[in-house]
Amino acid sequence: MDLQPKPARGGFLRPFGCGWFIREYLMGNKPGGSPSIDPDAGAPQADIFYHYKNSLRKAIALDRATGAEEKNAQ
Repeated sequence: MDLQPKPARGGFLRPFGCGWFIREYLMGNKPGGSPSIDPDAGAPQADIFYHYKNSLRKAIALDRATGAEEKNAQ
């Protein structure tokens, strides 16, 4: 059996890490266009998860759109 250490096709790098996002979000710095929160009050885990996934979707979509435009320009 031949196991390759990486997928044959696909995969992607995340534009930012989950730990970085949570830290910045709880500090009230609005990472990735998320809403600002009060750092002293914090936020529920469901809100953090929602805003992380939403910011990740926006960043990936922007990266793919930019890549498509660059490819068409060549």
